[in-house]
Amino acid sequence: MRKMDKIATGLGSVLEWYDFALYGFFAPLIAQLYFPSEHQLIGLLKVFSIFAVGFIARPFGALLFGVISDKYGRTACLKITPLLITIPTLLFALLPTYQQIGALAPCMLILLRILQGMCIGGEFANSIIYLCETTQSKHIYFVGSIGSCTGSFGIFLASTVAAASYIAFPTNILYSWGWRLPFAISVIFGIVTFIIRKNMCESPIYSLTNENKLLVNNPLLESFREQFKDYIIAFGLTFLPATAFYYAFVFLPNVLNILSGHNTGSILGDNSLCLFARLFIIPILGIIAGKIGGIKIMRLACILFFVFSYPLFYGILYYNNYAWLFMFAFALLTTLNAATTPGLLIELLKPQTRCTIFSFTFNVSFGLFGGIVPLISLLLVQQLDSKIASVYYLMLAALITLIATFFFKKSRVYD
Repeated sequence: MRKMDKIATGLGSVLEWYDFALYGFFAPLIAQLYFPSEHQLIGLLKVFSIFAVGFIARPFGALLFGVISDKYGRTACLKITPLLITIPTLLFALLPTYQQIGALAPCMLILLRILQGMCIGGEFANSIIYLCETTQSKHIYFVGSIGSCTGSFGIFLASTVAAASYIAFPTNILYSWGWRLPFAISVIFGIVTFIIRKNMCESPIYSLTNENKLLVNNPLLESFREQFKDYIIAFGLTFLPATAFYYAFVFLPNVLNILSGHNTGSILGDNSLCLFARLFIIPILGIIAGKIGGIKIMRLACILFFVFSYPLFYGILYYNNYAWLFMFAFALLTTLNAATTPGLLIELLKPQTRCTIFSFTFNVSFGLFGGIVPLISLLLVQQLDSKIASVYYLMLAALITLIATFFFKKSRVYD
């Protein structure tokens, strides 16, 4: 297996998540440009609703590309998704505002987010599967953690670029064209990734499954009929990882300015440092998971999130001088999930339907349970009239995933 194929796979995931996450980090600005409102919280609620729409679109892309990958090969979708997501990102960089074209602007914004979501649904899970299927069994947690890091690195880049934009551009320039620049530059990387991936080799696991005539004609129907239990377990295993990540890295940076008066540029700067630190911690935990078992680390993550989420968020809200430290603690907890989730799903699922189940459950969890975290969290704050109320959803997610870990069972010996 060529090293360039693995590099190209990782590069594509970085690109996809950079494009997708930029929207979240520019949410307050986008709220004013596309959803003008007298009340800042209302505008932000609308923006997070569109953020959730992008995630809700992901399962549809996951099903489409997952079935293609199981039936025609892992590289069948990986060769085209970089180009597919680059197109809506470029259009988003050129999108007129509400002031320029009225209600058509948010409508077009919704359409572009749907297209982005579908492409991410077909890219990220399949790229992780490809990386894991091109390595030895003893290294799948480490390699899976590297796959998680590619997404984290893309979000780190997005957070860093967004923070730099808020700091470097005067307000009038930032609102007129400065915020568009980070979206536009990703087009270059999208084209480069597409070119590199054109000649990538197929996964050995898929090739072996094909040679042994184990492929199924309809991966979606077959998996629902014969492996429905695996769907439920996979949903449970990804519930907390999805919820925790978007709570820590999308919800918190965007609401701290409103809830406790933190500076937006400073928050995004701290957020970027947390994301950067994760890149070094996750692979180490991946190595440990390969030695002691990923399920033990996942259970530890669930317990720690359930116990410490409330005090950590309380500290962020009411101890401003130490907010960065509490945010880092949240980021540290998310590394436990990121290091183990890919390996657990690979061990759980059979090769002939792996992409379909992995892609669908992973993206539904991140779409329905993760993508709506900012929206649900804000609604909890608003409806319960309590700044701390948002953390209850995170604690619920920890409990659900903890229960799922006790139903986990390896489907096969991976070699």
